[in-house]
Amino acid sequence: MDTLSKSLNIFKSIFILLLLEMFFSCGERIFDNPFDPRASKREFTVISVLNISLTLPRDLTWDGSTLWIIDEAVDTIYSINKYSGSIIRSLKSPLPQASGLIYDGSGLWVSSYQSAQLVKINIISGEILRRVNIQKGKITSLAYDGEKLWGYDKISNKIYRIDQESGQILKSINNPGFSFGGMEIFNDSIWITDPNNFSIYQLSMDGDLISTYSAPGQSPWGITFDGFYVWNVDSNRKIYQLSY
Repeated sequence: MDTLSKSLNIFKSIFILLLLEMFFSCGERIFDNPFDPRASKREFTVISVLNISLTLPRDLTWDGSTLWIIDEAVDTIYSINKYSGSIIRSLKSPLPQASGLIYDGSGLWVSSYQSAQLVKINIISGEILRRVNIQKGKITSLAYDGEKLWGYDKISNKIYRIDQESGQILKSINNPGFSFGGMEIFNDSIWITDPNNFSIYQLSMDGDLISTYSAPGQSPWGITFDGFYVWNVDSNRKIYQLSY
């Protein structure tokens, strides 16, 4: 019996050693996703931090001169001074509990998980310019690629490319994160925030993961790009100006 026990112990030791050798000899990541335990995160350089007096900041967008941010708690869209964080002016949201916001070069598009519509408003007066019924889903965040809108659907957990004239879904990609805050498109990449994982992901236009960045705050939401810097609003009522 002692001889059998010794043989079993030797076999177990050899088996464990072989497993360890196989594990450490593998130079590549085990899983090609942002939750791989050996996947490293890149870091942004924080240029400045703005304190804002909003209640529930969500999507963030850039109109060429100022930042715009939507406050879901009070159904209001604010123009924010990028140097001080002070409110320049405000517009009433055309949808209740709206969280999605993007500037397309001629107006602001707004979305809400409570509505099947996307609404475009005049950036000066807030006048409604267009209403579009989307084919499916609840769009909580918006982006624009220069031609078409993109929206995150809370129901399917997918990101859609949307024809803003017809509401037709043109393309869909998977959300790689645990949760979804906001998104932006620039430099041929889709950038999305994950509040639950404190991360910002850079994806290819086909949805492949390029890089994972650590978020500057504890709950990243809206994200935008001004041509030079990335801007990210956090639920702690701060806007971070970032270099990558």
